[in-house]
Parts: sequence; C-alpha cells; structure tokens
Amino acid sequence: MNIEITKFGEIGGDTVNKFTLTNANGMQVELLNFGGIIKAITLTDAYGARKNCVQGLASLDDYIQDTSYLGAIVGRYANRIGNATFTLDGTQYLLDKNGGEHNLHGGNAGFHKKVWNATSESTNDELSVTLQLTSPDGEGGFPGNVNVTARYTLDNNDTLTLVMTADTDKATPLSFTQHAYFTLSNEATIGTTQLYIDAENVTEADASLLPTGNYVDVKDTPFDFRELIAINERANASNPIALYKMVGGYDHNYVLRDAQEGQPQARVLAKDTGIAMSLYTSLPGLQFYTGNLETSEQLGSLCLEPQHFPDAPNKPQFPNAIVRPGEPIQMVMRYAFSVKK
Repeated sequence: MNIEITKFGEIGGDTVNKFTLTNANGMQVELLNFGGIIKAITLTDAYGARKNCVQGLASLDDYIQDTSYLGAIVGRYANRIGNATFTLDGTQYLLDKNGGEHNLHGGNAGFHKKVWNATSESTNDELSVTLQLTSPDGEGGFPGNVNVTARYTLDNNDTLTLVMTADTDKATPLSFTQHAYFTLSNEATIGTTQLYIDAENVTEADASLLPTGNYVDVKDTPFDFRELIAINERANASNPIALYKMVGGYDHNYVLRDAQEGQPQARVLAKDTGIAMSLYTSLPGLQFYTGNLETSEQLGSLCLEPQHFPDAPNKPQFPNAIVRPGEPIQMVMRYAFSVKK
C-alpha cells in the first residue's frame, strides 16, 4: 500500500496536489485537495481490464471551469434551499441565488471550488487523506464559522470511506455530499447498469425541483429500485408519472429507510465489467441523478449523492439539518467495490 503525492497545479498562489492511493489489490484512488475531488477510482474488472469507475478531467483548469460539481465535495448545503432563504431562531438569512431562484449546493462559494489543507497517512491496512477548511460566518449568506474535516480512507477490502465532521459557533444548516459521477459500465449510456436503492418514497418536487414537503410512493413508478434492476427497465416503465416526466430522467431525492446492520443503502452493478459498488451512508436522503434520459446524450455515468433532504431548513417535517454550537456532526459515505464474472 502506498500514497504518491504529485503537484496538479496552482490557483491563487495555492498548490493543488493529487494524492494517488494504491491498496494491496492494485485498486487506485486519485484525490485532489481542490474541491476534495475524487479524480479517479481504478480497479481491474472481471476480464482483466483496468477500469476507471468515475468520470474525471485532465487538468486543474478543467476542474476550475467545470460547472457540474464533477467528483467534488459539496457544501455548505447540498441540493436546494428554496428561494435562497430560510429563517432560523427568528432571524432570516438571504443566500446566494445560483440555482434559478434557489440556493444550490452551497452557493457561489461552495466547497467544490476551494483549496483544502491536506495531510496523508499510510498504515499496513489503510491509506488516508485528511482535508480541512473553515467556511467563515456569512459565506454565501450562511451563519456561523464552520470548521470542516473530510477524511478519505482506502482499505484492502477495496472500500473507500469518506467521513465528514464539522462544528459551528452559530446555529446553521449543514448538508455535505460527494458528487462523483460513477462509470462502472463500458457502455455509452447507463441504461443497462443495474441499480438498487433502499427507499420506499421520494420527495415530491415542483417544476423547479424544490420539494413540496410531500412524499411519493415509489411502487409502480420509474422510481422503484427496491430490487436490483437495469435503469432503463425502470425508466421505460408504463407509468412514468408527472414527477418523472418533469425531468425526463432522474434528479430526485430518495427517502432512505433506516439502515440495517451490514446492508447497503444503494448498490450498482455493471454486468459487462462485473464491477459492483455498494453505498453505505449515515445520511437520511440520497439524490439519484442521471440528467434527462429522454433528450440528453448520456456519458455512461450516474450520481448517488447522500444528503439531508433538499430545503430541509424550510420544511420542519423533514429530518433535522440544523447544527448548533457544541454539537458537532458527522456524515459518513462508504463505497465498497467488488468484481465478479
């Protein structure tokens, strides 16, 4: 097991490094301290070919220009906050409007465009990169000085774990996610990739993708991935319903069931490579994103973004996303890879 550190570029006088983690099985993970980006996850597929399981870009400038949050850590608040405002403890906060009329993925000063402080550590069983930053009070309109630590760990079981912790000196909403675009298949679309999500409901949304506060049962809809099934089989279901047709694909928050010991919240399988990935998370929601399957050419990728529910600061019926002083929080996302013919 080893970690190789190479310079990837510079921005604003800060050095951006690439950390290449290689475990005993030859699985490699490439991480950047710009945006906490996962640049590559490479392993040998069932037929002996090396396969990168996420989309990545060639240069730092490409990542600086990217608008799709490719592979990045997202914060302060993943997904949307309605009308870019919320009221907390009697005070209204006005946020960046960067997603139509809404605040999206933390606003203009999101974590995905920041250079994080980084350290690395290697043991006989694990390789880790620890990233740290401070988001100052008022950044993007959010209250509180927030200290964030993101620790990536690769082990010899081909599992990559991201543990994010944070504390604040003022009450504030926090929801972090990892925005990797997964590419387990060699095919040009994600249609034959199989998916399982342990959820009986998705959050209903309006035309701007903002939750209404209601839930929609996935049964007999294209959202039902309670059994491992090819995505195009669900996408072509005979009952597409308005919530699906509004996107023409998937960009929806799944209401995860309570975690069961040892059971993943989601699973992805590409039969043409034999690569599978199981996702485990401590967060209550999971955004499944493909973009518009009906009109957009797909690049063979899909996103599974653990998160608090969109617009939870304005929806008291949703799981609590408010963090208070003296009550640090932890969010866990674990990706377990396996290969089988």
